Amino acid sequence: MFGRSDHNMSGVQNAGKGLISKLKHQTIIPLELVQRVSANTNKNLSKDSAAIIGKIHELISHMSFDELVPLYISTISGELAYVNEGYQNLVSNCEYTGNKDTEHKGDSPLPASLTAILNEVQLTRKNISVEETIKVQGSPRQYRSRHFPVCDDEGKVIAVGGTYVDVTDTVQTLGYESLMQQRFRDFARATSDWYWEIDRDYNITYISDRLMAITGMPVVLLTGKRFEDFGDLKVDVDGQVLGCESFLDGMKPFRDQLFMIRNSDEEMVYNHLSGVPIFDSATGEFMGYRGAGMDVTVNYKARMETIAIQKSLEHTLEELTNKNIQLDMACAETEVAFGAKNEFLAAMSHELRTPLNAIIGFAEAMKMEVFGELNPQYVSYSNDIMSAGKHLLELINDVLDVAVLESGKLKLDTEEISLKEVVDRALNLVVLRANQKYLDISAVKVEQEFNILVDERRAVQIFVNLLSNAVKFTPDYGKIGVRVVQENSSTVAVTVWDTGIGISDEQNELVFEKFHQATDNIYSRKEEGSGLGLHISQHLARQMGGDIVLKSVVNEGSEFTVTFNIKN
Repeated sequence: MFGRSDHNMSGVQNAGKGLISKLKHQTIIPLELVQRVSANTNKNLSKDSAAIIGKIHELISHMSFDELVPLYISTISGELAYVNEGYQNLVSNCEYTGNKDTEHKGDSPLPASLTAILNEVQLTRKNISVEETIKVQGSPRQYRSRHFPVCDDEGKVIAVGGTYVDVTDTVQTLGYESLMQQRFRDFARATSDWYWEIDRDYNITYISDRLMAITGMPVVLLTGKRFEDFGDLKVDVDGQVLGCESFLDGMKPFRDQLFMIRNSDEEMVYNHLSGVPIFDSATGEFMGYRGAGMDVTVNYKARMETIAIQKSLEHTLEELTNKNIQLDMACAETEVAFGAKNEFLAAMSHELRTPLNAIIGFAEAMKMEVFGELNPQYVSYSNDIMSAGKHLLELINDVLDVAVLESGKLKLDTEEISLKEVVDRALNLVVLRANQKYLDISAVKVEQEFNILVDERRAVQIFVNLLSNAVKFTPDYGKIGVRVVQENSSTVAVTVWDTGIGISDEQNELVFEKFHQATDNIYSRKEEGSGLGLHISQHLARQMGGDIVLKSVVNEGSEFTVTFNIKN
């Protein structure tokens, strides 16, 4: 079709030559405008308009056509660039009898009807047909005007051209049928659907121009073809390709048959075909089908994106399910291994403590020379054996406590106990080591009486661990103390403080981990220990409804604060 936006100027000129030979199928501007401005054509034009009109005249100079057929070419702003002799004769012999709504209004250079036509041509880039009544030498005549676009090298619409065709005799002959055809053309222009008709052999006899706007294929080239000749009829997007017979042989109405074709950019366009069979009114013989095609590309792409996302989600869900299954299996294996480890530690701890207690007992008997006087050297050896045995027993007890705690089988007998008694009992177990380092432990005391709700043995164990660490990491002649503060009516905070080496901020949380010791100080590296005491103490405190927190400054000291529930 003349004026396709993807033609270059040479293509427009070649198309123009073919167009002029078929001017009876083209259109012109309403005569009302020509009567007003034809006498002033090309006067008082803007520079841009003059340049465009120059291009239009260059195009016309390459055309040859019948001067008797009324023809005009106008810029899209309504400035007439060319009118031929047939057009001028028509203007001089006629009186325009159009509707009042096409008259010039305000300061606009164009009547409203022409502005609408020009805008529609620019928008659709296709021919537009309009019916008009014109008085020629006093007699009303029916004309059909057809408007078509003209494009520049870049595909931009720069002009609108057209012709008038006298269809009075045809209209009088066809009467109502012509009116219905015009109505059909108006409906086709207004909708985005396209219309088709096929004969009894399913060959196309008619397709509306709208299909060309979608695909870029001239509809005249499709006449005589079947749908499957220029596209694919399918059950669904990924389904089997069909032939027309599969859904037309039944001679029944159908809807939403998928028809896939490619546009001028080789992109897939998805259409839904709907149709009804037509029969001869006299004989009832089957004549073919009529129907419409609807562009549903957007819906199909959205649907395919949704399906793709759904498949991706299903794949992700499947992977997550597999990962969860693997994780559950790993957790089950870990629990089995964890249980086996705890059982092993518990069993080994019990098995080790029995001979170790015997070793410590014999070493203590040798040290006390129960069975007679011994060489001083042997007495010294027995003292070393006893010290090493006690240290090893402490390690075994710590390991056993961790195994019991992590197994969740620790049972606590909570009762009301005096805080002062608990602290005094813990101090008695570390006082000898404190005296050996000449530490001031006078501040290790509880002056106010509090009754805490704890398991007595485990509460003593907590303070033994905290005081032992204070003694261990405080240099000779340092200080250790206890501070008690009632936080509220239900809890009391007990702080064990020292003037020891302190702990860095980076180590604050790590000291409560298993087997961890703050070893960034030279002094701390000389001290023995399993690194389990603080871990056990915090775990015990939490099981009894409290907690342990640390506040420390390097080379100034540390404060470990334990919270306990108290009886109101």
